Amino acid sequence: MGDRILISVIVPSYNRANTVGQTIVSILSQQVDADIEIVIGDDCSTDNAREVLEQYRQRYPDIIRLFLREQNMGLGANWAQCVKDCRGEFICNCDNDDYWHNPNKLQLQLDYMRAHSECNILITNHRTHNRSTGEIRECKAEIDHTDIQQSMWGGCHFCNATIMYRANFMKAHLDLDEFIKRRFTLQDWPAWVILTAYTDIDVLPESTATWCLETVSITRPDSVERYARRLEGDKEVCRYLGELFPEKFPYTDEMWRDYANGRLMAKAFDVGDFDAAKKYGKMFSGRGFKKICSQNRVLFEIFKFLKRVKGRSKNA
Repeated sequence: MGDRILISVIVPSYNRANTVGQTIVSILSQQVDADIEIVIGDDCSTDNAREVLEQYRQRYPDIIRLFLREQNMGLGANWAQCVKDCRGEFICNCDNDDYWHNPNKLQLQLDYMRAHSECNILITNHRTHNRSTGEIRECKAEIDHTDIQQSMWGGCHFCNATIMYRANFMKAHLDLDEFIKRRFTLQDWPAWVILTAYTDIDVLPESTATWCLETVSITRPDSVERYARRLEGDKEVCRYLGELFPEKFPYTDEMWRDYANGRLMAKAFDVGDFDAAKKYGKMFSGRGFKKICSQNRVLFEIFKFLKRVKGRSKNA
């Protein structure tokens, strides 16, 4: 190792003892002409993830910096603390259930950032890996550059594990203490919304990272109740973004309740919970066929059936 860390890679950790090793190995396998560090914050894992992480730290003490949280912070807050601990000029992310399949990822991005001093955020194409079926698909990163901040708010298509930030730019425009104080449950999306108020995002066409589609995760809860808990965390994020950008992203509790009711109604359809669909559909102010179906069990079952048929034909 040299005297200067150039690239910091953040791995926020909570459980995933069965996948985090693949994540770490994929980072260690990078072929790059720069010193790197892997900053891991374990947020009180309840499986044996800490034992796995400690084994890697002992094997690579000059590269891996492991921080064991004394109490659960939440994903966004844990990530923000990791950012504060980074020493590199550039910062990358790789969640503990994702991995880098391209051993030249860091070198490709580092070369581009060195050649383009105006670039503050750089992403690449990626692929998805459904571990339950084994299916792997290549995906193209898609961003609406006509209004990039709005596209971050309304939805975008790229993989968090592909991103590289300039650390100075990132730390100058993100109030990391707010992420920690508010115990954000999300880290990537609010960071993108905030940072794209000040910069564009560049895209490399190479595929570098694999986004693993787990059957159950923070972003893919398996019940309406768990999704409701996740939305409580999302609410604090959206309230904060509304405070920062009130004209562009207005927020009120009433607006949020209606949004949440609509999302919970949709989740109830996804998991086949008619009682929840009826409950949240009744409170949702929107209109449409799905809301009508949410109030009638027969229509509810017909809607689910048609959706399954459509899904099969799409994947055929």
